[in-house]
Amino acid sequence: MFTHSAIASLNNLEMMVYNYVIKNRDKVMYMTIRELADAAGVSTTTILRFCRKLNCDGYSEFRVRFKLYLEDRKSTRLNSSH
Repeated sequence: MFTHSAIASLNNLEMMVYNYVIKNRDKVMYMTIRELADAAGVSTTTILRFCRKLNCDGYSEFRVRFKLYLEDRKSTRLNSSH
C-alpha cells in the first residue's frame, strides 16, 4: 500500500497526512475524513488527494485497504516470529 513510489509522489501536506496515519494507525481506520483532516492539520481535499495517490477511489476505500494492510502486516509479523 505504501510503496516507495507512492510516498515519493506525496507533497508536503500529503506527507503530513502520511506521518499522522503511520503514528496513529489504530485510530485512523475509525476516523471520518473530517476528523483526520483536522487531526493532521490539512483540508479534506488534501486527504482525498492523498487517497488517490495511494490508488484508492476515496477515503472509504482507503480505510478498508488500510485496515487490510495492518492486518496483513500483523499476521506477517506473527508468522515470522515462529
